[in-house]
Amino acid sequence: MDPFLRAVEDSFARHGLPATLDPDGAAVPVRLLPARADEIASLGELRVQSATGLFEILASAFAGHGKGAVLLIGAERRRVQHHRIRDPRRYKVLLDTVPA
Repeated sequence: MDPFLRAVEDSFARHGLPATLDPDGAAVPVRLLPARADEIASLGELRVQSATGLFEILASAFAGHGKGAVLLIGAERRRVQHHRIRDPRRYKVLLDTVPA
């Protein structure tokens, strides 16, 4: 096994949030790494919080899924609106999610 892949898998196992991919179907347990918190924009006294959340998932765990996939993170349901692979070795997928 590639030592870098092993390190990536260890990171998800140690630091990842437990979640369920496709809770209404296959209900696959996965681990997610938050990539960026919701953005908050301040316009004078007004603060606007973006509902977008970015999470990384192992590419092998997301195989066969795509846009529209649902994640259950604790009691929160999120829908994948976009996904991309930024990892040059293609071990991780970045999920752009919104509340479902």
